[in-house]
Amino acid sequence: MKKSITWLAGFSIMAAGLAFADAPKIDSQRINVMLKQYERQMQAQPGAPAPNKAEIQKEITLRLQTADILKAEALKAGLDKQPDTQAAWQNMQAQFYAAQYVDHLAASIEVSDSDLRRQYQQVSQEINLLPIVFPSEQAAEEGLSKLKKGLAYETLLKQVNPEAPQSNWMNPQQLPPEFAQLASQLKSGQISPNVITIDGHYILLKLAGTRQAPDAPAFDQIKEQLRNQAKQEKVSQQINQILKNNGISLNN
Repeated sequence: MKKSITWLAGFSIMAAGLAFADAPKIDSQRINVMLKQYERQMQAQPGAPAPNKAEIQKEITLRLQTADILKAEALKAGLDKQPDTQAAWQNMQAQFYAAQYVDHLAASIEVSDSDLRRQYQQVSQEINLLPIVFPSEQAAEEGLSKLKKGLAYETLLKQVNPEAPQSNWMNPQQLPPEFAQLASQLKSGQISPNVITIDGHYILLKLAGTRQAPDAPAFDQIKEQLRNQAKQEKVSQQINQILKNNGISLNN
């Protein structure tokens, strides 16, 4: 009887030792990397309550320990030798390094304040764009001829489109891409030199004026937002060029 009790006690001690084995140690750098990722996510959610850093570190440590333990079990099971697993790992690795390179580019790109002010002028500016829409190409060419002979653009606008407004202020970013591109080629007071055909419509354009939008935010209020946008644009340009050099065009 005593032998049975002794055996059971020994078994209990062994089981307790297995149940309370030391969890794997996690390098502090791994924890710090995940903590930074979490902090960036929280920064993107203004108004969210401030997290308890100690609790977050504890949760991150537990997640990484769990992942390491299950990874070890997966390797014991030989999952790393399976072709599908190897292919999935290669895909994840490629996507991971691609994302890291994008972050590297964003961190290395610098945008000057003068560039930001030019960008601010673009996003905060309004233009007074006056289109005349003609019923046919012939009518549009005749209208252009009248302008060249001295007819005022506003007079022609009233003749052809009598209900059209004589003032039409808007942000260029609100325009369809074709109109935005054409408007960007005109100086204030300039009329399009040729008849424009868009979606079967025959049009003349005049950039009647530009001004600062009355409800535009102050430069300092959106300075960092503009900086991030400028960086993203430059990152996209560099990536597109790298891809083009390697036989891939994202514009097609």
